[in-house]
Amino acid sequence: MTYMRELPSPDRRRFLKAAAGGIAALSVAAVPKPAAALSGGGLPAPLARAKGDWKLTFEDDFDDPVAFQSTWESLKRGGHKHLTMRYPRNVLVEDGELDLELGHQDDPKRPFTGGYIRTRSFRQTYGYFECEMRIASEPGVNNAFWMVSDRSLQGDTQFELDVAEVKYPNIVQVSARRWKPEKIVLAATYRTDLQLDQSFHHYAMLWTEDEFRFFVDDVDVFDVENRFAHTPAMLLFSNAVAPFAGKNDGDVEGAATTIQNVRVFKDISA
Repeated sequence: MTYMRELPSPDRRRFLKAAAGGIAALSVAAVPKPAAALSGGGLPAPLARAKGDWKLTFEDDFDDPVAFQSTWESLKRGGHKHLTMRYPRNVLVEDGELDLELGHQDDPKRPFTGGYIRTRSFRQTYGYFECEMRIASEPGVNNAFWMVSDRSLQGDTQFELDVAEVKYPNIVQVSARRWKPEKIVLAATYRTDLQLDQSFHHYAMLWTEDEFRFFVDDVDVFDVENRFAHTPAMLLFSNAVAPFAGKNDGDVEGAATTIQNVRVFKDISA
C-alpha cells in the first residue's frame, strides 16, 4: 500500500510514503538556500532543531592528502548497469577538495572512467551524515554520497542508504534499500530550480532507529520509516556515467564530482 501526503505552502513539497516492501516517490519544485549560507562550524541546522546531544564523530575537509590515504580506500570498481570503471587514479585530493575525475578509456563495454572511495575503518549505526558536494557539469553522470552495511557485521540484513544520488542539472534521488533477505526500496526524487553543478550544496540524512530523514540544503525532502537498517555502515563517494542518470553527450573528459567536506554526528544521549 502506498499513500500520498501534500505538505503546505511555501514548501510546495509532495511525497509518497511506502508501506512495508513498497516504493516511495517524491517530486519537488523548491529553491533551497545556497550552500555558502549554510557553511561554518557548529551543529547543522536540522540537528539544531532536533532532540538529542549531538557530537561530531567523523570529519574530513580533504586538506591533508596523507591523512586521506589512511582514512579512505580508493577502489577499482565497475558496477551494475553502467558504462564506467572507477579507478584510484581518478581520485585527487588537493587544495581542500576531493575530486572524482571523469574520463575515457579504450573499452567498448566501459568507455568511461570515474572515482570510488569508502572509509577504511569508520563505521556507525544511526546519526546525521552530511557532505558539501558540487556535481559534475555533465549530463548522464550519477554523483553519489551513500552508505552500505558492513558485511562482517550486518547479519542477515544487507542494506544501502543513498544520502544523495545527484544528476545534472537539478535532480536529487534519495533512498533506503534493503537488498537481503528480501528487497525493499524506499526512494524519492527531488527537483530544485537551481543548477547543482554551479556551486556546492549540502546533502544529508538523519538515520535513527525509527526513521530516515533526507535533506538538501537543510530542506527536509523525504521522511520514511526505518524498517531494516540497524547495523553499522561505511561511507562512500562515487560517480559514474550511467543510463539511469540520463543521456550523456559522449565526452566527459575534464569534468569531476567535487566534495569539500563530510561530517558525521551521533546522538550520545540515545
